[in-house]
Amino acid sequence: MKNKNILYSLLAAVITWGAAGCSKVLDKSPVTSVVRPDSTINITATDAESLISGMYLYYKGYDIMEFSILDRMTNGDAVADNCYAGGDNTANITLDEFTANSLNANLNRDWQYAYKMIGRTNIILPQIESCTDAALTAVRKSQMLSEARFFRAFCYFDLVRLFGDVPLLLKAPDVSSSESLLNSTIVARSSIDTVYTAILNDLWFAKAGATETNSAATRYLITKGAVNALLAKVYASMPTPNWDSVAYYCNQVIPQYSLVSDYAFLWDNNHKNNSEAIWEVNYFGYGGADNIGNWIPSNLIGGQIGKYEGGSWKKFNIPTNDLVNLFNTENDAVRLNSSIAFLNITGSFSDPNWPTTAYPFIVKYNDPSTGLNDFYIMRLPDIMLLKAEALVKNNDITGAMALVNAVRERVHLGEKSATTAADAETIIANERRMELAFEGHRWFDLVRTGKAIQVMSAQQGGIVNGVQNQLHYNVQPYRLLMPVPQNQIDLNPALIQTPGY
Repeated sequence: MKNKNILYSLLAAVITWGAAGCSKVLDKSPVTSVVRPDSTINITATDAESLISGMYLYYKGYDIMEFSILDRMTNGDAVADNCYAGGDNTANITLDEFTANSLNANLNRDWQYAYKMIGRTNIILPQIESCTDAALTAVRKSQMLSEARFFRAFCYFDLVRLFGDVPLLLKAPDVSSSESLLNSTIVARSSIDTVYTAILNDLWFAKAGATETNSAATRYLITKGAVNALLAKVYASMPTPNWDSVAYYCNQVIPQYSLVSDYAFLWDNNHKNNSEAIWEVNYFGYGGADNIGNWIPSNLIGGQIGKYEGGSWKKFNIPTNDLVNLFNTENDAVRLNSSIAFLNITGSFSDPNWPTTAYPFIVKYNDPSTGLNDFYIMRLPDIMLLKAEALVKNNDITGAMALVNAVRERVHLGEKSATTAADAETIIANERRMELAFEGHRWFDLVRTGKAIQVMSAQQGGIVNGVQNQLHYNVQPYRLLMPVPQNQIDLNPALIQTPGY
């Protein structure tokens, strides 16, 4: 009976993985169809375009948005020192407090959604590869395959940073029989190094075929700029970083983009697909274009009275005192005011970390009513500051500070200087934190730089009515990785739980 249940679940997953949109990325009303994981089907060029369009639509759509955006912010900012969990969601709170276990619902959906996306790419790839329709040019086919393999690599990058060893599935399930289906999907965890090797293989392939186009119309499409940026981030995040490769790929990216003149332009919905966006998830609102809106901001700041409104319930991802103190210490009014608004919520709710007369809300995403807010998964300052890290590792502190100061100049801050590598690394880490707050980077920065335990164990809560909230984070080394969700272990007997959980 257990094997039957597993089989039924896997068959359902295969069907889900195969659903692909049959309209262009920007079509108003995407249509879906089920595509069998069968490379012997000779699809047309139009079918191939539909498969790729559906892949993009699925990643930005409601079914996976929790993984691609909301949980990216929770895992990257609330687990770190940028946000308190806020709200009343137990899964968020236990992640924030380092008490999450294998029953955490967020982690289960992240695992599930990532593998759904990976499954889709594994089904799409052989069908496009085998397409013989003369209308599908060799160049366009190469672009399509590059985009699909980029998505697969990106999902595995998320998975390996969250969970460490994970099952490596690089082809569609074999559905010729129930036994073959089980054998092709009941897969043990592969080592971190093996997963990173697979990620690099996909990205090297994608780099060769991705489009060179770099225009406002392609900020959501996978270009060589996005591939190179991800390669830089991957080489910086591997167990043994390769800083020469980080610098090389950063150099491929930086000349192709430029900082917008005003930091606030990034968030006003009037400067979408701007010159510093490397990979930007575009949302056109609930009533236009593809009819997909970004509902995430409604969870962050509530409805609108004027521009911001706190609402009557405690929102998710509340900025920390520590982050606000950093903004203030650095006199960084521009990025503070573009990132956080302080509102009087007296009479609505209370919080042990903030007074009700000045309660902080994230306002980088400030249009919850129509869902227009885009989300930057990668933008230029991320790569500039990553190159600065690489330069420090190669003893070029002066070059590193030049990049830091270029980012600071945009927000009217004075130049920084450093005399030691340690000082330079602290300056870069703080600059990344202020520049990229609430974009899902901070926790992974802390882990890859070896600072997570030290920084999080030192965290103190806010002071309200003269009483400081004691956070009592107990960050043990095993908690640098998340537990494998129990639901996934139940479905896949080959999975073994992460030590410590």
